[in-house]
Amino acid sequence: MAQRRMRVPPIDMKAVRGLPEWISLYQAYNAVFKANEQALLSHGITVPQLHLLSVLVSAGGILPSTRIARSMVKEAQTITGLVDRMEAAGWLARQGDPKDRRKTLVSLTKAGIKKFQEAFPVGNQAGAEIFAALSDKELADLRVAADKLREAALSRLAARQ
Repeated sequence: MAQRRMRVPPIDMKAVRGLPEWISLYQAYNAVFKANEQALLSHGITVPQLHLLSVLVSAGGILPSTRIARSMVKEAQTITGLVDRMEAAGWLARQGDPKDRRKTLVSLTKAGIKKFQEAFPVGNQAGAEIFAALSDKELADLRVAADKLREAALSRLAARQ
């Protein structure tokens, strides 16, 4: 039986402000993410796991899970699953916050520090190779634009809560 083609209305990509740029940004993010994942694959760590280790290292090795979620711009349940897997690998440990029993603190273990020291240079190298495609000015402009977009999106999210 022959399949009928559906009539799909055309989309005017320029009719919505930012749509072509959003698509380009989304595709670039996915490509950079996949390239970094590939570089880290042989080290047994994912990009989100390395990001979480980086957040903890930057904070001195321990943070409440809510602060981790905010830093990574993720939902709390996403962080819980990520921490579960990393705790099972021995990279992180959980403990109650002595100041507020409702909070859970997440801390690096020696194995987590070792994994970070092993994987961070690999991720940095992959990123450096990809971002070498941009001039210093383009890189600085990208940072400014990305920061503005992040803040606008976070403001929108906060207004809906």
